[in-house]
Amino acid sequence: MKIVHIAASIPYNDYWGYQDNLLPKYQIKLGHEVTLITTNSMLKDGRRHIIDCGEYDLNDGTHIVRLAVKKYHPAVWTYINDRLIGLYPVLCREKPDFIFFHGICSISITDVIRYKKKVNPACVIVQDNHLDYNIGHSSTGIKKVILQSYYRLINRYSIRYVSKVYGVTPWRKLYAEDYFGIPAEKTDVLIMGADDEKIDFAHRDEIRVRIRKEYGVQDDEFLVITGGKLDAKKEVLALMEACRELPRVRLLIFGCVLPDIEERFEALLAQSENVTFIGWLDADRVYDYYFAADLVAFPGQHSVLWEQACAAKVPCLFARWDGMEHVNNGGNSVLVDKIDSDSLREEIRALCFTDAYRKMQEIAASPATDIYFYSHIAEKSLECAPKSK
Repeated sequence: MKIVHIAASIPYNDYWGYQDNLLPKYQIKLGHEVTLITTNSMLKDGRRHIIDCGEYDLNDGTHIVRLAVKKYHPAVWTYINDRLIGLYPVLCREKPDFIFFHGICSISITDVIRYKKKVNPACVIVQDNHLDYNIGHSSTGIKKVILQSYYRLINRYSIRYVSKVYGVTPWRKLYAEDYFGIPAEKTDVLIMGADDEKIDFAHRDEIRVRIRKEYGVQDDEFLVITGGKLDAKKEVLALMEACRELPRVRLLIFGCVLPDIEERFEALLAQSENVTFIGWLDADRVYDYYFAADLVAFPGQHSVLWEQACAAKVPCLFARWDGMEHVNNGGNSVLVDKIDSDSLREEIRALCFTDAYRKMQEIAASPATDIYFYSHIAEKSLECAPKSK
């Protein structure tokens, strides 16, 4: 089957670990031919950079087509009308049987529908949604009303031709229904996860011993690991305060500390003998540090690091958010309702080498957490695809 992914609204970087990188990779492993059409922009040092348009193949077999984005005046019209120049002719040339369109806030979906109507009526179209009430919902007043109305109109037109809209979390599925008016019968969840090939399960024990030894973590100490882009919403300060008063507990923190908590973070770090900050880790190294952990804890706002920790098959602790229960699949994780240092301290104390913790270990190591592998996610992503090709 010929599959085309379209990432029209975002910068795209080759070989990164996001969904638009990993779905094509694992769909190819399932035996399909995959092209990804995207913009001529990428991220570098946190900023968007324009690169040359063109076509090339990645090592995993994905064919990349980079197209320029049409510029409008005033610039705000470019922001809300990110139409890729030449998208329709490329679709006519590629002749996809299945189109995965990333995002539900793009006028470029109209070119996809044009292809389905004029060239291949049997082509199946699906979309995904990465927005929720914390992400992409900051505008207020008349701006919010205009944008909401505009994108609702786009989706009201496109949904007649779209087989499924996937939220990448249950909450984002509900957001697509509530904010954009997508019918519930046309929504589902397609979770994010981890690249199977980046998790070195074959050397798990050796990796665990090496990292714990590097930071002086003893066998009888309970190692908690957290990290990411750390701001107030990630609640790392509460976790630091919780761990610093627990005997036989060590806390290892990776990532970068943002200015809103930097002063308090540094003060707590100086006061806490059992808390270590190691700075930024390359994405592929994060899994090794998960192996070293007895518990991976993310007590604040969601990031894809949550699902990646589940995929590493280690017990996890997360803040409870409505519509985020998918990170607990049978007991691999605990979800905490009240996030403060006292509550977190008691949750961790209740897990330190207890029978409840050993049960979590058993479930985390079982096939229950295979759902967080992109090999499994890629299979689900094609459930609406034509079966005959």
